[in-house]
Amino acid sequence: MSESLKGKRVLFIAPMFFGYEKLIKGELEELGAVVDYFSDRPGADFLTKALIRVDRRFLARKIERYYGDIIEQTRGRDYDLVLIIRAEAVSGSILDRLRSIHSRAKFVLYLWDSMHYNPNARKVLGKFDAVLSFDRADVDANPQMQFLPLFYGREFERAANWTGGFTYDACFIGTIHTDRYKVLEQIIEQLEKDGMRVFVYCYYPSRMLFRLRSLFDTGFRRFAKKYVDFKGMPLPEVVDRIAESRAVIDVNRPGQLGLTMRTIEAIGAQRLLVTTNEDIVNYEVYSQKGMYLIDRREPKVAREFLQREGVPHDESVRVGLSARNWVLRVLGN
Repeated sequence: MSESLKGKRVLFIAPMFFGYEKLIKGELEELGAVVDYFSDRPGADFLTKALIRVDRRFLARKIERYYGDIIEQTRGRDYDLVLIIRAEAVSGSILDRLRSIHSRAKFVLYLWDSMHYNPNARKVLGKFDAVLSFDRADVDANPQMQFLPLFYGREFERAANWTGGFTYDACFIGTIHTDRYKVLEQIIEQLEKDGMRVFVYCYYPSRMLFRLRSLFDTGFRRFAKKYVDFKGMPLPEVVDRIAESRAVIDVNRPGQLGLTMRTIEAIGAQRLLVTTNEDIVNYEVYSQKGMYLIDRREPKVAREFLQREGVPHDESVRVGLSARNWVLRVLGN
């Protein structure tokens, strides 16, 4: 598929996730495509998300009805491309039905989670003409998959071109999961002892689970009082806080090899990166001048690193990770 999508029709099915689905849709439309977007799940509430994540069979009938409605709404639209992100809820039989009415379309799957956290993806890989993933280990283990890192949106150009001063030496903005708060707590404590200014915004998706976790985890309860919010930060504000910070802190899931969205955004914003992702040294984007790897068990950040001057990331590497180039890579497969 060429760079020009003028007159092409795209069926785009993806999670509603901090506006990234709107960003991809916007890039497709800028290239000339007519895009029909649908969420990948029959509900955006926490319970629906949680049940699908535990086992999609809990909501099998609801999912079938939901995708049945999508199939009926899109019947006869003659798509050129069906692009699905994550495929956490969709079944093989649903994909077969979609293919039967959109037989001319190319079916492409992109995975922005490792399959360890999205086991349903393993069941439907064979239903797609092309499968791309941000996780290098998943790609190495599955010959039919291609590697494609995540992307940053155009708004991060504003941070890259920032001429104001720095309000913070480092910032963390992200969802709290797994052991993330424990690692963060140590990083924040160390940086503040060294006289550094740190901006922290931690999102928690469920008040119910928050109460349960707070009940049984006193450390989490203490941390949450200072840093946890139940409302996701809008992307323009994320860009503002990163622009005002010398460095971005990234704490990946234990065992996750794929580079997080925040990692890519730090590169897009031309900000120093402090990360726990040991595998980053195996990626082309790795730069000793712009990235500092820390041990999640004993996270220590050298003060000298946060005081580095100059452009931290190669411009050609940075531009290659833009959302526009990500879309073009997807279209080229």
